[in-house]
Amino acid sequence: MSKKRIILLVIIVVIFIGGVALFNRYGAQSIFAAKENESVEPDTSDKVAVEVISPKVASENEGLYYKATLEAEQEGIVSSKNSGKVISILFDDGKQVTQGEALIILDDQDIVNQIKSAESQLEVSKAALQKTEASLENTQRSYDRTKTLAEQGVVAQAELENAETSLKIIKADVASSQAAIQATQTTIDNLKTTLADMTIRAPITGIMDGKNVNIGQFLSPGNVLGKVKDISLIDAVIEIDQALIQTIKIGQKAKVKLNEDDSESYEGVVKSITPSADPSSRSFKVKVQLNNETLSLRPGVFAKVRLMVEDDGKGQNFVIPVGLITGKEGNYFVYINDNGIVKKRAVTVGDLVNNQAEIKAGLQGNESIISTNLNMLQEGDEITVGSE
Repeated sequence: MSKKRIILLVIIVVIFIGGVALFNRYGAQSIFAAKENESVEPDTSDKVAVEVISPKVASENEGLYYKATLEAEQEGIVSSKNSGKVISILFDDGKQVTQGEALIILDDQDIVNQIKSAESQLEVSKAALQKTEASLENTQRSYDRTKTLAEQGVVAQAELENAETSLKIIKADVASSQAAIQATQTTIDNLKTTLADMTIRAPITGIMDGKNVNIGQFLSPGNVLGKVKDISLIDAVIEIDQALIQTIKIGQKAKVKLNEDDSESYEGVVKSITPSADPSSRSFKVKVQLNNETLSLRPGVFAKVRLMVEDDGKGQNFVIPVGLITGKEGNYFVYINDNGIVKKRAVTVGDLVNNQAEIKAGLQGNESIISTNLNMLQEGDEITVGSE
């Protein structure tokens, strides 16, 4: 082997030995340091990742109103009981009418003629009855004489039987005439009722709406010609989510505004709650009744309804999303982040809002309320917070 190759081999060996020594000194330290760091880094594999929110202070002007549609408390259908041609219309939409007021007049000439004919027939029947009753008196006297003579043996029994038959016949004629008179009178009464119905009247007191009739139109019984809406009382109809329906009570007070920023509001009370939820929205219809003596509110208008609860005097209230409330009536609670541990906090639900609930008690305002993965949590679970 040449001298140059020997020298090169020695240099390579020296470099290798030096590299090993450096690795033993610094590389091992790095590895141990990394392992030490791993040992102190917390294990988050079993913790639930959540997000949290802070409760907001309840505000009168911060979305505290339900959307509502105003409806008439009562409405009556204007319809025809008879067939006939319209010759006069006495109303238009928006007219204030009173119960029994004439609205539509149908051509009644045919009915009038029928009444006149029936009344003439009635007079004829009454005259015939008087004549028959006079004959009855004579026949009755003749029968009585014949009976007396027959008892004395002056006349034959056959003559008495003939007199008795004549009396029965005349009595039957009287009964028939009386029945004819009664039938004719009934016909006249029915015709007069029909005549009265040829004038279509308002079924209730209220405002006319939905006019659906024209001059010259031929009506059939049952045709809907309009509606009368009693708006002295107005219903504001809202929908309440199934999670909050248990907090709504009949008689509960409410405030109604046509627009959320209006200064004027109307006082009302909860009148009715539907017994079952809508199968698609899972919400309940609630009607709030309003006094509308001034008739300033009209059906079909959109409004805003705020359901009220009595002030309990316990200080500031807060608003949180409805979906964060768990439990049932009388035992509502929310999940709180307490330094990475889940805690249950009992709350008292107050006013109901659009997808919001006012918390009357249970919160101080500085809590971190867990807002996600609620179905994965139990009290005492460890969590990691993503954002607030």
